[in-house]
Amino acid sequence: MDEDRDFEGALHRYRFGTAEFNEARFELRVDGRPVELERRPLEVLAMLLQHAGEIVTKAELLESVWAGRVTVENVLANAVAKLRKGLGEANAGLIHTQARVGYRIVAQIERMAVGRRPVNRLELKAGQRVPGRSHFILRRQLDGTRGSEVWLARHDKTGEPRVYKFSPDGGRLSALKREATLSRVLRESLGDRRDMVRIIDWNFEIPPYFLECEYGGQSLVEWADESDRLAALPIAGRLDLALQAIDAVAAAHEVGVLHKDIKPSNVLVAAGEDGGWQVRITDFGAGRLIAPGRLEELGVTPLGLTLDEAASSETSLGTPLYIAPEILAGRTPTARSDVYSLGVLLYQVLAGDIRKPLTTGWEQDVGDPLLREDIAQSTSGDPASRLASAAELADRLRSLEARRVERRRLEEAEHRALAASRALDRMRARRPWAAATFAALVLGLGASLWLYDRASQAQRAAEAQAARAQATGAFLTDLLVNADPARPDGGGSVTVREALDRAAGAIGERFATDPATEIAIRLTAGDIYGGLADHGRAVEHRRRAAALLERAHGPADPRTLQARYRLAEALANGSEYDEAKAVLDAADRDAAAAGRSDDALTYVAAQARGRFRLMQADIEPAAAQFEEALRLQASAAPDDLQTAYRLRMDLAQCYSRLGRHDEAVEMLAGLQDATYAEAGVSQGRQASAALYHGAALLYAGRYEEAEPALLKATERLKAAFGANSSQVLEAQSALGNLYATSGRWSKAAPLISAVRKDMCALHGADHLTCMMSSGNEGVIQLHLGEIQAAIRSLAPAREAFVRRLGPESPAVHVLGYYLAEAQLQAGRVEAAAPLVAALDPAKLESGSPGDRWNLRVAGLKGRVLLGSGRPEGLALLADAVAEMERSELQAWIVEPHRKALAQACAQAKAACANRRSE
Repeated sequence: MDEDRDFEGALHRYRFGTAEFNEARFELRVDGRPVELERRPLEVLAMLLQHAGEIVTKAELLESVWAGRVTVENVLANAVAKLRKGLGEANAGLIHTQARVGYRIVAQIERMAVGRRPVNRLELKAGQRVPGRSHFILRRQLDGTRGSEVWLARHDKTGEPRVYKFSPDGGRLSALKREATLSRVLRESLGDRRDMVRIIDWNFEIPPYFLECEYGGQSLVEWADESDRLAALPIAGRLDLALQAIDAVAAAHEVGVLHKDIKPSNVLVAAGEDGGWQVRITDFGAGRLIAPGRLEELGVTPLGLTLDEAASSETSLGTPLYIAPEILAGRTPTARSDVYSLGVLLYQVLAGDIRKPLTTGWEQDVGDPLLREDIAQSTSGDPASRLASAAELADRLRSLEARRVERRRLEEAEHRALAASRALDRMRARRPWAAATFAALVLGLGASLWLYDRASQAQRAAEAQAARAQATGAFLTDLLVNADPARPDGGGSVTVREALDRAAGAIGERFATDPATEIAIRLTAGDIYGGLADHGRAVEHRRRAAALLERAHGPADPRTLQARYRLAEALANGSEYDEAKAVLDAADRDAAAAGRSDDALTYVAAQARGRFRLMQADIEPAAAQFEEALRLQASAAPDDLQTAYRLRMDLAQCYSRLGRHDEAVEMLAGLQDATYAEAGVSQGRQASAALYHGAALLYAGRYEEAEPALLKATERLKAAFGANSSQVLEAQSALGNLYATSGRWSKAAPLISAVRKDMCALHGADHLTCMMSSGNEGVIQLHLGEIQAAIRSLAPAREAFVRRLGPESPAVHVLGYYLAEAQLQAGRVEAAAPLVAALDPAKLESGSPGDRWNLRVAGLKGRVLLGSGRPEGLALLADAVAEMERSELQAWIVEPHRKALAQACAQAKAACANRRSE
């Protein structure tokens, strides 16, 4: 055996009927004799055996076995017919056809592991023949690492060049398949284009997997560096290079394909047929299809367009220097995101330095004011202010000369207008009678003056955009520089979070003269901090954005109202409920007074009200608001997948607390679908959904499923947010609650205690999250018999919630129940009585989803009555315990009441006997 190969994935020998199939050898035997069959029928058999007992659809078989290749009609049916013939008459009927659906194996199958699937490491060298393409010889590596390599190869006789993109295993296979699929979409929609690299063939069947591509030339980086070729090129030549790349991306956008990783290494340059330079765009491996229905229209098999989470995390963002700010904020990529990348690339090409970042002072490298304007409008930090498409950018660049003529004409009009105004002033002084006549001549310049005014506005807007781009670029530079490992205080000692804090701290100064951009950056910063659960900073940025919007547009402008609702949401997340309510109520009043009721505003308002209710455990109204927001999303924000994802998480939590456990579990399980990762939903958000899925299983009483789900979610949250983040603490708290709910108190105790310490250190002793953690610890202490410690934990926690949320909060009722239990066990009936009298089973259910809270409250009431010397409490307690036992409530729930009943029975034997006889 080759010691340099890794192995993964078991291979099996299957026995069914009188047949045997060995995956390791890919060998079929019938009645002990080998059967000669083509590869494709055997691959169909392997897939059917791997999914024994299940129907494997025709589409699944075609995609797996034929790997997206164009196939003739009935190719699958022909393969199955050959397979049945090879299996022989005795076994042919074991392959069952499900009409119009697919096929399945109906036999009893024995399976035995016979080895591991080999995964070849890349051991490619110049001079070696391309695996599977014996006429092509590898010449030199163009890009990549040992695990994923791009090589130039040439035909051993004709010298024809080809480029091969290799992957040794499945690690990058999805990206290769994605590129093959998008290449087919582009070719079917646009035909063969000189400005896009053509994919000739691929191998997705056996490692090393690869794409076989035409040779498109040197990368722009390599080409530019050769004898300083780019720097030596005249501006017109540089502009032509950039324009070719922009045209190619515009064509891709036209048919619904985003590139998502535009950078110099994905732009190729070769000698053109006309003696100039030909530019080609390559590598759509990180790309995205805006309208997936386009695949069906074109008859293209969707290879690689559903990535697993790891693949998505590799390719979803792109290369840092070229990433649009909204992508950093976690939003879904759009055509404007590609425009941002093109704007950076345009700057570098015009500056003659392909490695130069777009940062403070970039304007000095571009002499033409119109080109500066184009770069500024392509790289605006606010996507809404950015050029809408690559085609628009191309049109602007092509019309440069016409724009220059128009600019000169408007400047001349300005000069004439000023001269006319001065002449009129002089004439009024010397010859008043002629003023009216001359004024008529001035009116002749009216059109020019009007055009001048518009041009001045446009110029001022362009200048503002340029300043905005410079400020935004500087802000992003702050973010990157603060995390630069080359800086003494960067890299290893500065986390991305710390770098964000430093950059965010300079927003006010950076955008002092540009409130519009400060608003956009503040709102984005608020979103980022909210995702990091730093609600204090989220409030700070959203408050400032709302104030700036109100100053600029007034309190009832839709933009201001949306910002105020988002501020209220951040306040609610930070447990600032009084201020959150005040902000919500004021926004509602201003919206009503101004008659604002459009879907977009109602959508944002419903989200804010839903969070406000959820954070206070007011579950039914919260669920109604989230349902309303999701209903409006299709019309108000159809592309806002991030918010829709979060709304589904929140709604599922509500369903859990309303006892709609199956709906909650199903909704949260669905949020783990890999298509969300492909669409740009972050690993952190999906990890949070995994946490809530585990909690939903816990609330549903499915403890055996909940524990591994919560453990896995905890590890995912650590990877996304760090080991000491509030998200991880929340997961550990849920795990501790699982141990407690299933009666494993000694295992729950150290975990809940550690969570309480870390939560209080993170948020402060007065924060409700700290108080709830203390309450959870009190419940554990109660069940471990540490009664006084439980009272010390539960009492202040309940009082804190009463002060902040009022006595009707579900959390107050939950804490009150356990505090009453502790007081009764301590013999303090007078302290327990008012707590028990205030309990509401419905609010207990909202605060802590569980069964039969009415019986548990009845048990406490019976014990209070008995402790107060009132014998009628015995019947109430006895009935409650009997119903608890009939309902098969967990022993730890029933036991305190059962013990109290036994003590009461010992003191009143006749009454207990009578109750039993009844």
